Amino acid sequence: MKKLVIIMIALMTAMQAQAGLLPSLKWGIKGGMDYQVNDFKSAAENIDIKSNTGWYAGAHATLSWGMIGIRPELIYSQNKFNLEGIDGSVKMNKVDLPLLLQLRFLGVLSLHVGPTFNLMTNTSGSSEGAQWDIKRPAIGYAAGAEVKLWKISISARYNGAFEKSEVLGYTTGENKISTVQLGLGFNF
Repeated sequence: MKKLVIIMIALMTAMQAQAGLLPSLKWGIKGGMDYQVNDFKSAAENIDIKSNTGWYAGAHATLSWGMIGIRPELIYSQNKFNLEGIDGSVKMNKVDLPLLLQLRFLGVLSLHVGPTFNLMTNTSGSSEGAQWDIKRPAIGYAAGAEVKLWKISISARYNGAFEKSEVLGYTTGENKISTVQLGLGFNF
């Protein structure tokens, strides 16, 4: 009787795998350019945070059922902003955890959309004796596309914020940060 139960479980598992009900798990690494766009509003009209290009690196996993999948990522990015109107700059390091829904087409193209969770933000900078700090919201959103050829992937993604960030420094204000990421990845 025990052998019959084990054989039945093995057959049911094989049938589910054949039908595509069991997910496949793949993972990889990625990195590239991180262009941050700032929409800074402040009481001091002569000060502006200029957008700048930085870099990002991270890892991802994909749990997929045929064309549909779930793609969690862990992304570290670094960027430096120049302060226009005063002599200074602000450096931002952050770790984001996107949890994306993936939809694959034609075997090589996939679309990603979903929320991003900010795990850590470290901002530092000074100008004219004032220390700067940017308090970033904890949740944002992401949408992008990826082309995968063999084990190499090319991706483009837009990351936005639902809320504005509080900026403290020489002046106070609000900043809406969005990023465009272009990158390359390797899938294992």
